[in-house]
Amino acid sequence: MKILLISYDYWKYDGRLRELIKVSKELGDVWYITRCSDGEEPQEESHILYTDHGYLDFLRFCCAQARKLGAMDLIFIDNRKGILPGYLAKRICHASYVVQDCRELYDMKSAAGIPGKIGCVMEKVFTRHSDVVIAANPFRARIMVKMFGLKKTPLNYENIRRLEYTDEEKKQQAEDACKDFFQEQKFRIISTAGCDMSRTTGKLLEAMKELGSGYELLLVGENDEEDEILAEATIRELGLDNVKILPRMDQNHLKYFIKNCQVGFVAYHQRDLNNKYCASGKIFEYLYEGKPVLTSTNPPLREFCDKYGVGIASDAYGPALRRLAEDYEAFEKQVEHFIARVHVEKNNHKLAEKISQELKEG
Repeated sequence: MKILLISYDYWKYDGRLRELIKVSKELGDVWYITRCSDGEEPQEESHILYTDHGYLDFLRFCCAQARKLGAMDLIFIDNRKGILPGYLAKRICHASYVVQDCRELYDMKSAAGIPGKIGCVMEKVFTRHSDVVIAANPFRARIMVKMFGLKKTPLNYENIRRLEYTDEEKKQQAEDACKDFFQEQKFRIISTAGCDMSRTTGKLLEAMKELGSGYELLLVGENDEEDEILAEATIRELGLDNVKILPRMDQNHLKYFIKNCQVGFVAYHQRDLNNKYCASGKIFEYLYEGKPVLTSTNPPLREFCDKYGVGIASDAYGPALRRLAEDYEAFEKQVEHFIARVHVEKNNHKLAEKISQELKEG
């Protein structure tokens, strides 16, 4: 089977995208289009990088690539911005099937501005015509049936993923560049959502004031300018010297940083469907590095922590972090037990099998 996967996201920074490409490779021969970040090179001959000049240009680029590649059997659409170029490519390549991954869950009420509302309309119109639809957790799958008028419940594909060093040289480079950062002994919490203040970061900063100098918080990620300004102002106002703001990292450096922290932080607000029923891949990135988690109380996160005991879901971050520190070895053992039973490869293989089965059943 010949497959064209289309994504408006970055291979370099997007864990779910990297795993979906692996799933596609279990189904057949794959060509994949992704956006290019600064200095990025194609991973292989079949990796087609798009240098960003805006979404309309992305549509033209995908159509041109589809014509160049010729006949395809299947178009694999990653996320909502892949829908329009995906369906245009289906026509150009005369593909028989469309598989669509819906990693987000926005409705018209929560969509941001006119582009967001257009995205919701596109998703509602096209998703019901896709041969296979994928959701990021069972909560979302149930909601999508009603939201999009689907005849079948979407396949569930959890964001089970782990960070990997590109090679030994990159691993050594990350260690050489970052090892001095961790020389001082502290109980470190890492958040890879950066300064996103909508994700209860302000509450976490207040907890750091309460916890004191024996604890340190690392806010890692690409930041909205307003969020970063607000976070920095909050840090100054609270007089915090145990919080550091760091830029977005590639997976080599991010893996090293998580490995050298003690707790991973995962939090979302609950004001819209997409955030309330979050499907965090970050939680697995932490767990695969052996780190317990502190999460907000969104239904999927609370259920996960309660079921597996790998961390604490709480709205009281200060006391929760103290408990994690006090019972750290017990939580580490729970994490070790969990990751011994959960495998990225098995998760990918299971999805590939389910997609094959649905395509056969028509």
